[in-house]
Amino acid sequence: MNQEQESYISLIKQTSKETIRIKKTGWEEIKLPGHAHEKCQIIYTLSGTLHVQIGSTSYFVPEKHIAWIPGSTEHELSSKNRQVSLVIFYLSMDADDKDTALKEFSIYHTNSFIAENLKFIASKGTEIEQADSPDLYTFALSFFKLLPSISQDMGFLLKMLAIPNDARLHPILAYLQEHLHENLKMPQLAAHFGFSVRNLSRLFNESGIRFSYYVNNLRIMRAIELFADGGRTMQQIAYEVGFATPNHFNRVFRQITGVSPNAFVKND
Repeated sequence: MNQEQESYISLIKQTSKETIRIKKTGWEEIKLPGHAHEKCQIIYTLSGTLHVQIGSTSYFVPEKHIAWIPGSTEHELSSKNRQVSLVIFYLSMDADDKDTALKEFSIYHTNSFIAENLKFIASKGTEIEQADSPDLYTFALSFFKLLPSISQDMGFLLKMLAIPNDARLHPILAYLQEHLHENLKMPQLAAHFGFSVRNLSRLFNESGIRFSYYVNNLRIMRAIELFADGGRTMQQIAYEVGFATPNHFNRVFRQITGVSPNAFVKND
């Protein structure tokens, strides 16, 4: 973590419970190492996509979505997009026992109503203090608390990629991410890393990873990142992430997300 990042995290930790702090990132690279603070965190991906690492699991937040990170949650933030613009809200929130959604990491889809309210709150500066703007503070806090009930929970995005405990798999999984455009098969992968097919298959199975499902998840995540970058047709993206035909891409995309690629882009 660089000095600027450390200073801002320190500022977040010092922010009073009666203050909502707002940060807008420009068109810049996102890379924030592991950290935690007591504030709940709402991240709106205005442009570009985001990876949130919590423990051994990496979650993927598409463009025009919201990541809800409960307070005191150790997490890392990163992105593979060329340009990323985020709006981040830091706030203190005492969730009732019935508000289980506010106590867990979640990813939500935005609609025009949610987006306009987020932009309205963000337009009020770098902080909203209860003492100075009680009505605005109450409105913002109430709106954030309602997010689980007014937004679609993107459940499929929570079934993301866990980092296996077995270190032998780490370079293999990194290789998969770098070679998605290739025809990835278990025999070739095993030969490349000096395993027998049987032993590599067992290694994946013992780590709870289904090879084909894992690769397809990586490909769909990469496709969504490319949607955000723009400049490519759907057919070009399908080939770039390793699908032999656009029809196969469409079928797998729908299986994982529940919608077609065109519908996903249109909703964003």
